[in-house]
Amino acid sequence: MRDDIHIVLDSIAIMKETVLSTDPRCHEICLSVRHGDIEWRDGEKTLAEMFQMVKATGELPKTSQPPLGEFLELFTDLSKQGKKVLMLALDGVLSGTVETARLAARQVMASVPGADIRVVDSLTAAVPISGMAMAILEALESGIDLDEAEEYARDLALRTETYFTVNTLDYLQKGGRIGAVGALFGNLLGIRPIVYLDKTGALTIADKVRTRSKTLKRMIELATEHAPFEAMYVAHAEAHEEAEKVKQQLAEMYKDIPIMMTGIGTVLASHLGPGTIGIFLRRKK
Repeated sequence: MRDDIHIVLDSIAIMKETVLSTDPRCHEICLSVRHGDIEWRDGEKTLAEMFQMVKATGELPKTSQPPLGEFLELFTDLSKQGKKVLMLALDGVLSGTVETARLAARQVMASVPGADIRVVDSLTAAVPISGMAMAILEALESGIDLDEAEEYARDLALRTETYFTVNTLDYLQKGGRIGAVGALFGNLLGIRPIVYLDKTGALTIADKVRTRSKTLKRMIELATEHAPFEAMYVAHAEAHEEAEKVKQQLAEMYKDIPIMMTGIGTVLASHLGPGTIGIFLRRKK
């Protein structure tokens, strides 16, 4: 196992639900969630616990990116061990985590002789970031250097298509991403947006569909327009049964392509709500 290049992910990548959780070359930096006086690191509470807090109080949690000091500590420690570092960060439009990581990288490279730290915006969220890490680790075994690993990471990000839909508009409305009137109108009529992350990492509305079943069907149609693919991912917030059906539909359409399904963490779920389902498809070159 090659050990000179290590990979850092933020907790949005759901590393703990993949083989990366036991790989000593992979490290996690956690975002945080606060609800009232209670604060926790992403992964320390379940989605069910968080959603119950919201139901009991009517208030959404607030999230925060990792502090600069945590990046400095990890980057410094790895650099002093002689490791080169590649970080894959949550989409920079959704969070300032990537910029904090870049600031920390510059500071460590200026203070630790030989330090070499690269930070790449994944342009996505959740499990496909872990998928990118797995692909990079595999490529490292073929002998690529850090420059090539960084270039490969940017290529993987550009080839990953991200779509998701929510089961309630309340979280988007309370989080300021949709107006109260629009949320009420949508909930009354059963209208759900299908959201697409474009190649700048920005959220766009790909379509609006009435009823949950039609929304999931349309999301699959939109996502699969990007074929051919080399990898697929499905992620959800307390919607395992529906997500499994989405996974099975994709598996029937693309029998030879691996599909990984996981949950999402409390940070993402605090902005999207229960029932969120995302599809992430990595295009072939």
